[in-house]
Amino acid sequence: MAFPFDLPSRLSASRLALRISPWFQSYRADAQVAGTFRARQLQAVLRLTPLMMTANAVNVLLVVTTFWHTGLHAFLAVWALLIALLTTPAIRLWWRWRRSTNWLTASARAMHRATLHSVLLALLWSAMPLVLFSRVDGAGQLLVAAITTGMMCAGGFALATTPAAGTAYVVVLGGGAALALVNARFPLAWPVGFLLLVYTLIVVASVWSTARLFGARLMAEAEAARQNEVIGLLLRDFEENASDLLWEIDAEGRLCHVPPRMAELFGLPAERLASVRVIDVLHRLLPPDDETAASQLATLLRHLNELTPFRDLSLATARDGRTRWWSLSAKPLFDGSGHCTGWRGVATDITDAQRANRQLTWLAHFDPLTGLANRHQFRSRLAALLEPPFGQARPFALLCLDLDHFKTVNDTLGHAVGDRLLQAVADRLRARTRRSDTVARLGGDEFAVILHDVGSATEAELLTRRLLDGLQAPCEVQGAHIAVRSSIGIALAPKDGTGIDTLLNNADLALYAAKSAGRGEFSFFAPQMASSTRRRLLIEQELRGALARQELSLAYQPQVDLNDGRVIGFEALLRWRHAELGDVSPVEFVPVAEEVGLIQSIGAWVIQEACRQAATWPGALTVSVNVSAAQAMSQDLCPVALGALQAHGLAPRQLELEITESIFMNEAQATMQVLHSLRSAGLRVALDDFGTGYSSLAYLRRFPFDTLKIDRSFIRELLQRRDARAIVEMIIGLAQTLNMSTVAEGVEEPAQASVLREVGCATLQGYLVARPMPASAVAGFLAAHRARPHTSWPEAQHSAPALL
Repeated sequence: MAFPFDLPSRLSASRLALRISPWFQSYRADAQVAGTFRARQLQAVLRLTPLMMTANAVNVLLVVTTFWHTGLHAFLAVWALLIALLTTPAIRLWWRWRRSTNWLTASARAMHRATLHSVLLALLWSAMPLVLFSRVDGAGQLLVAAITTGMMCAGGFALATTPAAGTAYVVVLGGGAALALVNARFPLAWPVGFLLLVYTLIVVASVWSTARLFGARLMAEAEAARQNEVIGLLLRDFEENASDLLWEIDAEGRLCHVPPRMAELFGLPAERLASVRVIDVLHRLLPPDDETAASQLATLLRHLNELTPFRDLSLATARDGRTRWWSLSAKPLFDGSGHCTGWRGVATDITDAQRANRQLTWLAHFDPLTGLANRHQFRSRLAALLEPPFGQARPFALLCLDLDHFKTVNDTLGHAVGDRLLQAVADRLRARTRRSDTVARLGGDEFAVILHDVGSATEAELLTRRLLDGLQAPCEVQGAHIAVRSSIGIALAPKDGTGIDTLLNNADLALYAAKSAGRGEFSFFAPQMASSTRRRLLIEQELRGALARQELSLAYQPQVDLNDGRVIGFEALLRWRHAELGDVSPVEFVPVAEEVGLIQSIGAWVIQEACRQAATWPGALTVSVNVSAAQAMSQDLCPVALGALQAHGLAPRQLELEITESIFMNEAQATMQVLHSLRSAGLRVALDDFGTGYSSLAYLRRFPFDTLKIDRSFIRELLQRRDARAIVEMIIGLAQTLNMSTVAEGVEEPAQASVLREVGCATLQGYLVARPMPASAVAGFLAAHRARPHTSWPEAQHSAPALL
């Protein structure tokens, strides 16, 4: 603990000193601030130094001139010279302090010197009454007493901030005056001495009272400085690390304080930022082409002009291509006369919250996978078109479309490939529609398009054809070449409906009609589509239980060797007889089974049933089973086929799996692995309907099929069209070159068989041999066929008619 003055060492060492020392303390301060306090005490004395030195000089001059006649010339001259010498260092110190700006601390030794200087000065002034008081008359004594009392009071007042020096000065000077009274044998020495003692005590008490007040002030200022330092540190830490910014502007709109972080955010030096109006900076940082941000800035300016406080006012700023959002709260500041002196407030960085809010808003209106409008936004736009706020509704076309066999892509290639395919389709739809049109993803592989201002079916057909053409090119997704085909249903508003659900339902009906017509096409809504849709929904519902009710069966159509007429095998054909629907064609129910995911279970049953019945046939006849694209691309196909063969004792070469060219529309490495696994297991693989679909010679090289089946459309025109015969010859020649056998489907006339034999076809299948028959009729057919020579066809040996 350091004090502004030191008591004598022996006093500080005594117990009495420990008890009375608090009475002589003007403040308590630790060593860190004691030096600063001492400097402030001395500075307070130095401020009065010119006045006190002037008083000393005037009083010295008055004493010397008044009492020179007493003959004490030597004393007066020496006395005045000593006072001059003693006050000169004080004047020099005052001058040095006045010109210095770094006097921030003082040592205890400096306080001792000040006390010593005060004692010496008091001794010199006390010498004056001791020498003169007894040698002058009553008027002179009055002057001496007045000067002594004045110097004692003035010195106590001047030295009050340094209580040790002030006390020493007053006590020494008062003591000297008391001795002068005693020495002069003044008649009223005791009463006047008593008064002098009282005055001395009063001045000393005043010195300590003033010192304590000054010390309390120093303590308060030090505490305030410490708190300000702590607050400053906290404020700087807050400004540097927190997301909030404290800001204050003056009446001119300029920042009163610019933290480094604020200067960094605004991209301007702190000095530059403090010299311009904040509203001008915000104007320059306004995001371009953002009406909302401009409106927010206008709201802020209105509050500033109207002097109305605001809270949580959003504001956007843009810098280096990045936008930040702020929440501003502030209130105006007023002086005593009610004039606005500025604003003070807080700016909170809400960029993350704003981005999250915008992301949520975006997700509420857009599909996160493709970026297209979602179902909610699509219905909202439909509602706005059907019931506009102003004027009459304008005509438009609503298109509903989905991807053919998309479920097969997901099941065989994975959902990641399916998602990439959906993104590619979304990009193509955007590229093939106008900016005024609306494209949406309703869910899964379902898309919808609003063609604005389309008033006729012809115009809608042109735009729809453009969409289909843009979707047809194959997509390459993660190494898989996927051919995209889509069916589209079209409903025209307001002709086909004035309500959202009615219009969407009618477009869906048109989509089902397009799928039923062969896929890859579009269809306009017609009122009669409702009945066909109801039938399709009934088929879907009843098909789910067809296996359990044992409504499915197989019919078999024989395949005959053209060279010797032998039956070499049968093709298993799926049939469905329903109690209410009657006989449902595979052309009608197989696509439904593919769409709803039933084709895998039905296909597995067909393989099992065909192998079971083929096991009862005589000889080593083969059985051919049609396999859907979804089955052909499934890793389960080979285990299912081998399990059926093993269960019924058939050799692998007796089962031939027929696949269509559509499997190569979504060609991938996994697909080829399935086909090769079938061949490695010894099963035969046939390519059905060759030449009618996605024909390519490349996949014939990558996978060696056992059989190529010539589509019945070529056989039907074989006798009438030269190009049909050329295609058949080309297919047979290609098969012979690749060491594959050929089967001609749909042969109904002996002349067709004759031509096929001439061009080298190996096997025929069709009504010329037999219609498809139930399993129970196969044995009878085989017995009858063996008894009939293969040349018994009426026109088998006749030449073919002339070709067109």
